[in-house]
Amino acid sequence: MSLASLPFRRLVTATNQSTKIAGARFTSTTAESSETEKTQQQEETTTAIPSWNDYFNLRKKRRMYEMVACVPSAIAPTIGSIAYFSQLEIDPFTTFFGMDPVMASALATVGAGVGGFMVGPIIGNGLFKAMNGKIAPAMDARDKAFFERIKANRADARLNSIRNPVPDYYGEKIQSVADYRSWLRKQREHYRKGVFGGKSDGLEDD
Repeated sequence: MSLASLPFRRLVTATNQSTKIAGARFTSTTAESSETEKTQQQEETTTAIPSWNDYFNLRKKRRMYEMVACVPSAIAPTIGSIAYFSQLEIDPFTTFFGMDPVMASALATVGAGVGGFMVGPIIGNGLFKAMNGKIAPAMDARDKAFFERIKANRADARLNSIRNPVPDYYGEKIQSVADYRSWLRKQREHYRKGVFGGKSDGLEDD
């Protein structure tokens, strides 16, 4: 190895070390930035929706929006279908998909009503967000946190049976903190019955 190559090798080594240090600093800065954003988001969520009971009250309000929206979203396509098929000239000798024209139009009308009813919750949720735009991001954050709690604490679906069905697997019936604690007890009791065949009276809440 020539002496002339030593300065070059030292320069390459120093450059590599500087690159590693810069990369480590960038990773650390990115992690700190992500942690700061997460903290800010949590603070904003807590400010907009201070407690879980407030979240559950808003959840019930949103559910009401969804249920109310189901009515017009089901009626409108049903009436539209009736108006459309009533204007058609139906040939009694013609079939639609092998069915009588009257029967086919009736099934199409029912299908339009059912489809509109299923779209209702989506419309209701959109109206709720439009009417409560300031808390919509905080509501989404609470929804995510709540679902994570449900997913982490619900009983194993593999233990489900006719005699021991999973109680409220998605937590849809929870409307308060007290309901959530009761839900936890039911999940533990379901697990105890599924594994040991007994009750979980001695278990405590979180």
